[in-house]
Amino acid sequence: MTAATARRSQTAMKRLAGALSFVCLVLFLIAIEQRHTVAAWEALRDEAAPAARRLAAWVAGLPSGAGDGFEGLKTAIRGEDRPLAAVAGSAAILRGEYGPADESTREAAGSLTVIGAELRFENGDSLRTRPLRIAFGRESFAPRQTFAARLDAPADAQIELRAVVPSGRGQGHVPLNLCGGGPAGVAALLHRGSRVDLMLFRPGFVIDGETPPSALCGVWSFAAR
Repeated sequence: MTAATARRSQTAMKRLAGALSFVCLVLFLIAIEQRHTVAAWEALRDEAAPAARRLAAWVAGLPSGAGDGFEGLKTAIRGEDRPLAAVAGSAAILRGEYGPADESTREAAGSLTVIGAELRFENGDSLRTRPLRIAFGRESFAPRQTFAARLDAPADAQIELRAVVPSGRGQGHVPLNLCGGGPAGVAALLHRGSRVDLMLFRPGFVIDGETPPSALCGVWSFAAR
């Protein structure tokens, strides 16, 4: 082994050690930002493997002179920049008329009319909503219960969480037949093709893995007319 080859090998090993330390730090920060242990594991599971593969590919080229410093390391771990896009079939509902997709929805809600941020049901219930956040199917809405399992949807399906707002200034949440005569605080909507799935949650809860099952008013399915 020549002196030049030895120096290149030592440089590669130093870069590898630094890269691995950086990856460990990134993954640790990802983990501690999660509120729950399960969420932390999901983050590590989803992020570690792709990052490790990109890192390995980058390091493999170092001895041949392909090392491009810290910028190359950041690019390897992060991956290529791509614009964020909604998953196909999960776009937010803007307007339309939907009929009940099953008998239980027919009996409880009837048809659904969506006008902007307002949801109107044939049974007389009406909701005004505002955007809250986008949840993925793999996320939990109660202990050991995920949106994907409850709605029979993919783990990466995008569920639009919308806060239910009072119908007028100084007014509280209106009672709903769909919530047993009580109000709703959050609506979860999954729009896939011509089908819409709706989950309603009672007010006063953050929808996550610790939300009590009793917070869920029910789940209904509708199909576009």
